[in-house]
Amino acid sequence: MKTPMPFCEELTAAAGSPFVRDMMMVKFQREVDVLLLDEGELRKKAKEIRSRVAERDMVIGELEKLAVFDSASQSICELSKLQTQDLTEVASILVNVMKKQTRASELLGVIENLKKLPY
Repeated sequence: MKTPMPFCEELTAAAGSPFVRDMMMVKFQREVDVLLLDEGELRKKAKEIRSRVAERDMVIGELEKLAVFDSASQSICELSKLQTQDLTEVASILVNVMKKQTRASELLGVIENLKKLPY
């Protein structure tokens, strides 16, 4: 994909010199590294929550066999609410992961464009 010339001119003007360009590249690469680290941590948290959800699913299945008791019905209801909360949290985490991936990709593109500058 070819970068539009105005963008290259903006980068050249912003960089101003090879030293500033190199500093910008280091700064952006650090931000990418942090984004990817955050993404990894968020994925780990989402995986842990999904494990809890799977364990609760098993417990709910066992409790449904005992549904004749009021306490079992109440427990099923409470566990179902926890399941919904956890699944909502996982969805939110995954949205944040996607945002971090998008930002990291954008920054990597900027870094590549900086590398192409003529000095």
